Amino acid sequence: MRPRSRVTAIGLVLAFTLLEAACGGRLETPALPTFDAFEISDPADVDAVVFLVGDAGLTDRLRSPLLVRLQQDIERWSAALARDSAVSVVFLGDNAYPVGVRDSTHAEFPADTAHLWNLIRLVGGPAALEHATTGWFLAGNHDWGNMRGLRGLYRLVNQQEELVRARRQGPRVMLLPPAGTPGPIIRDLSQNVRLIFIDTHWFIQGPSASDKTAFFDRIEEALRTAGERDVVVAAHHPWDTSGPHGVIEGGRALGLYYLLEKSGTLVQDLNSPVYRDFLRRFRLRVSAVDRPPLIFAAGHDHSLQVLDGTYEGDPVHILISGSASKLSPVSSIEGLRYAAARPGYMMLVFGKDGRLSLFVVAGNPDHLLCTGDETARSACMGEGLEAFETVYSGVMREPAVDVRPAAENPAEAEAAVEEENVENKQEAPDGEQSDEAPDG
Repeated sequence: MRPRSRVTAIGLVLAFTLLEAACGGRLETPALPTFDAFEISDPADVDAVVFLVGDAGLTDRLRSPLLVRLQQDIERWSAALARDSAVSVVFLGDNAYPVGVRDSTHAEFPADTAHLWNLIRLVGGPAALEHATTGWFLAGNHDWGNMRGLRGLYRLVNQQEELVRARRQGPRVMLLPPAGTPGPIIRDLSQNVRLIFIDTHWFIQGPSASDKTAFFDRIEEALRTAGERDVVVAAHHPWDTSGPHGVIEGGRALGLYYLLEKSGTLVQDLNSPVYRDFLRRFRLRVSAVDRPPLIFAAGHDHSLQVLDGTYEGDPVHILISGSASKLSPVSSIEGLRYAAARPGYMMLVFGKDGRLSLFVVAGNPDHLLCTGDETARSACMGEGLEAFETVYSGVMREPAVDVRPAAENPAEAEAAVEEENVENKQEAPDGEQSDEAPDG
């Protein structure tokens, strides 16, 4: 190793060690405001249900109580609503740890695709298949292989192709936005709700100025044409967070900020210049239409969080559901309603009367992943399933005065987009680079 490289490596190891000491280790829940719990609506009063689950790329269906519990809920709601596309699951990125789906000739390809299929099978149960329950997969930085340019894009294309193969076998799954494109991709869940999917890692890796402008032009158009619909934006990187990707506790005092910024690690954090620019420009487009998104849902930090927007141009509500297979600490910040480092997922329930309710379902951190022999795993799985509970519930939107019927058949629109994705190969972003970025 060259002397300069050796010094840099030692410095980064020291930085990460100190950063872990400063940020990690605390999984307790901070002091939070109380909330009034309420029961889930009768299925007869529900128009649609959307599950939010993120950073699930290490789950194993034989060792993850979360996967079993989540599939039970997906099956229960698919059967109860008994309408095509009434239930959907949004996978908020990092669907295949540690570095996405490698090429089919790579020795780790079977393991990479096994992680992905653990998630695909969630929408492959009998009720889900019968009623066209849909799985929308977003790209995270790990799905890009924590790389830039062509090398990262190839990892994402591999995931997209695997999802295409799975779809041909029955499960309704797709990558949104398509590999190598930032979006926004629009899905109007009903005449009252618009879902917008974006790939935030595309933006973070440094596209050209013209590509950025075009992206935000499309964002503004998606917000403007929403009409009276409430907008839910889904991405991998969060708008705000009380976790490590939002706050480096003690980092500046220890001089770590400089080291981490120079190393490129902070590019994945909200306080990086590139992400601050993303938020600034997004707020400007929100101001142009004078109507913020109702919800910005993401993963990236490995916890469950519910926050309120605090600045002009912020989404009204900010959700983080990134604790499907990893856990990271949380702390108190302005606007925080709920936060916990517990394995879990979220459920948005859209009522026929226009009400939008949120339910946060969480388990025991000790049962994140069951290990040991068959007896130990079986006991762990049983205890883990029993531990799941609704830990937070809240109304994201009160009932509407004028409720209009749901869109005719969103499944047809999804199928058309998927066919177009398969036919058109995506090009690499401008200014491609192949150097790997540090783990986010």
